Amino acid sequence: MKYVKEGNLIFVVIDKGEDLFESLYEVQKRDGFLGAQVSGIGALKNVEIGFFHCSEKSYDRTHIENEKELLALNGNFTFNDGKPFFHLHTVLGNEDYTTTGGHLFSAEVAVTCEVYLQVHNMKIERKPNAEIGLNLCELC
Repeated sequence: MKYVKEGNLIFVVIDKGEDLFESLYEVQKRDGFLGAQVSGIGALKNVEIGFFHCSEKSYDRTHIENEKELLALNGNFTFNDGKPFFHLHTVLGNEDYTTTGGHLFSAEVAVTCEVYLQVHNMKIERKPNAEIGLNLCELC
């Protein structure tokens, strides 16, 4: 993984075989930003995505082993229970040109991954929301 920063914009290139989340957390650790908007493209494999069922307050999860085109990676960086937290969603392209998507739990880079982080110094904390069943951003 390597990255460059200019102003409030960080461009990250994550190499084949690297863990997407580990790489992003390493950038945050080195740079020390408190918040970010995330977007990216590339190719992933060994992906775990999920769909949240509001009525059940739980995720259905699925593991996708094969390589997929990373058509969209979107999300943010906040803090969850005081710990750094990347909340990411994805759209993946399949060989037959259909798509699959959802909440991204884990992924390995299959070819490359190019990620932009628009960073800022707003420290947003996530707190449990009993009605929804998730830790949601709390704005004071």
